[in-house]
Amino acid sequence: SGVILDYLAETTGRFGAKSPAERREIWRWILFDNHKLTSYTATLRFMRSIARTGETEVTDFLHKRATAAWSILDRHLRDRDFVVGGRPTIADLSLAGYLFYDGEIGIETADYPALAAWRERIRALPGWRHPYEILPSAPVAAG
Repeated sequence: SGVILDYLAETTGRFGAKSPAERREIWRWILFDNHKLTSYTATLRFMRSIARTGETEVTDFLHKRATAAWSILDRHLRDRDFVVGGRPTIADLSLAGYLFYDGEIGIETADYPALAAWRERIRALPGWRHPYEILPSAPVAAG
């Protein structure tokens, strides 16, 4: 997905880097997302809301790893509006992917105030839609 985002930014001229250093920083956050944030968050969401495994040692492990990643992102966003360069980039788009499934992950966004404010800025971007508005299937009922 990171390569696709990079290609789209390059092709459209939107959400990309403005310098080689900024490109490296964008890639740093895309890789953080792929390996730390989304990997644990998406798997935790799957187990809790789709597979409905209940709470297990695995969900406990995933929850701890996901919340650690959420904390890192929250700390980074405390003094900035977007992840890199003061404007939305593909780093923001990558990181936001699984953070709008409220009630399905088991992590309270309110516990991460900078991340919560950033989500509101992402929501305010022109053309933003909730994932369930653009996915071809109906949402999974939380609970």
